[in-house]
Amino acid sequence: MKDKIKLAVLLLLPLLLLSLATPLVTLAANEFTIKGANVYSGYIEDDDWLIVIKYHNVLEPYYGNDTSKNAFRLQLVDTDNTTIIAQTPLPAWGYRPGSIYLSATTVATLEWGSNYVIKMNGTANETYYTLTAADWRGSELSILDDWCLALATSLETYDSTTYTTVTTEKGLVLNEEGGVIFVTGIPYLDSVRPNLFQIVTSGIPYEEPSWTSAYWDTLPSWDEAVGPELASTLNSTGGLINVSGQRVGMLLVFILWAAIATTAFVAGHGTAGMALSLPVLILGVYFGFIPFAVMGVGIAIVVALLARELWWSKT
Repeated sequence: MKDKIKLAVLLLLPLLLLSLATPLVTLAANEFTIKGANVYSGYIEDDDWLIVIKYHNVLEPYYGNDTSKNAFRLQLVDTDNTTIIAQTPLPAWGYRPGSIYLSATTVATLEWGSNYVIKMNGTANETYYTLTAADWRGSELSILDDWCLALATSLETYDSTTYTTVTTEKGLVLNEEGGVIFVTGIPYLDSVRPNLFQIVTSGIPYEEPSWTSAYWDTLPSWDEAVGPELASTLNSTGGLINVSGQRVGMLLVFILWAAIATTAFVAGHGTAGMALSLPVLILGVYFGFIPFAVMGVGIAIVVALLARELWWSKT
């Protein structure tokens, strides 16, 4: 009899353990929590705030059936735990980094070091984390680098995937896959902290040149350049068709330019015709009838035709 009882216990024991383990597995599969947060300043501009958040969200039935950005938001809430200060869509499912950015103008009315609340909020579910004094890290962004690398190491264990690598130039950094995760969760991180990444994508730096119209300002006005008699004639002609005398002069310059170019083109000398018509454009610029840009277009056309005549037509 005792042997039968022992056998029954041995048979039922795995079922009992499985029933106890099932709620734990379900809990892990539906984990929905904020594991911590840090606040930094001077991320993009002086006195701004960057709140980085470590969260875990695989909550069913949303996980796997909806996008994280549609289902949940990360929110910064006032100390009363009701007033929303800022929010952003949840960047990704799983155990991941997230962030909320506030400009210097936005935080001007907020108090650094207060016990603000970070929420992960959905239609019918929310969880929250209250910031502590230790979470306010200041403007030393190298601490942000350490936070990212520590979280990346933790994610490697959770995902069984490598997210970091060691380089001779930078030491321990995020590899390409890890970099994608952190830029998704913390926008512009690769631009602000490039040494945190093994691979950094950036555009070609461009600085808008400064320019003045100093030379153009030294030229006489069109009526001074052509003289009072011709200016009076052009103005009178323009009055007949309700345009300025300058517009009439521009039309005359265009007609003369087109006549020279067209005559040469019909005779089979298109390139020569365009070249011969350039002085007309130059005079038009000098007399203030046409802008420099028009002359530039004319010169570009001549150069293109000349290149065609010398090289392209012979290949």
